[in-house]
Amino acid sequence: MNTPPLVTVVIPCFNQAQYLPGALSSVHRQTWPRVESIVIDDGSTDDTSRVAARFGATIVRRQANQGLSRARNAGLALANGEFVVFLDADDELLPDAIRDGLDAFTADPDAGCVSGQCALMDTNGVPLTTTHPELASDDLYAELLKMNFVWTPGAAMFRTEHVREIGGFPVGSPAAADYAVMLAFARRGWLRHERRDVVRYRKHETNMSRDPILMLRATLSVLEHERPHVGSRYIPDLLEGRRRWRAFYGEQLSVALRREWRGPRRALRLVRGGLFFCRHCPREAAVHLWRKLSRVVRQLPPSDLDPHGREPVQPML
Repeated sequence: MNTPPLVTVVIPCFNQAQYLPGALSSVHRQTWPRVESIVIDDGSTDDTSRVAARFGATIVRRQANQGLSRARNAGLALANGEFVVFLDADDELLPDAIRDGLDAFTADPDAGCVSGQCALMDTNGVPLTTTHPELASDDLYAELLKMNFVWTPGAAMFRTEHVREIGGFPVGSPAAADYAVMLAFARRGWLRHERRDVVRYRKHETNMSRDPILMLRATLSVLEHERPHVGSRYIPDLLEGRRRWRAFYGEQLSVALRREWRGPRRALRLVRGGLFFCRHCPREAAVHLWRKLSRVVRQLPPSDLDPHGREPVQPML
């Protein structure tokens, strides 16, 4: 009888010990028989290492804080599995995620990565309504250039040797390093995507994705590094992706600036955010300025509040 392949789940963790039990429990609940879990404590000041050991991590390694990409790469170096999943500490795998992923690899032996979809949840694990992006074509590289439809690396399973072959996660833009990896796999024809939920993605106040300046700078940097690999065929998709990212995070930044103006009015944040907005999102800045002037002239209430006075929830791209 053939021994089923070992799958490694790498969980980088920096000061998220409160969520780590859920992540590890989701690994233990997998219906696949051979799974190892590696927790990389990236210099946490909470009790991440103790929690990881208590909740049954196969390997726990602590290192000085080096950032998300280096933490993932440290786990990759320790991985014994033929396949690997990079699960964020605040997310949770669905029980059949690994089994279904391996079934997909069996059906397509040339695949280097199989990605799925996310089901959103709030801080307390309560499910949130999730609207998945619609792909316009089967060309996954073109679609990824236009939008990152793999919202978190935990939604993807990789052949370990393929991740090592591309050098792991780039350290230059850690906030969007998973996007860079997915682009590298798609460009090589290694990516397969399936419309099935495989991971629960937790939305909370400390999500890195809630910082629009950080995320826009990181995603534009990833696309800039991708540009030398993009042939003339994909230039329109690259430009469309840049436009979409600017519009998406530009909208988030405009909301953040309005909130700051109506609240604490911290000068440094307002100046830094305003300059970044005008420099990187000039079209969006002009549109918002025109809308603001128009509403002031017409003496209308702020446009970013709903009838109950609440600011809108930003959709995911």
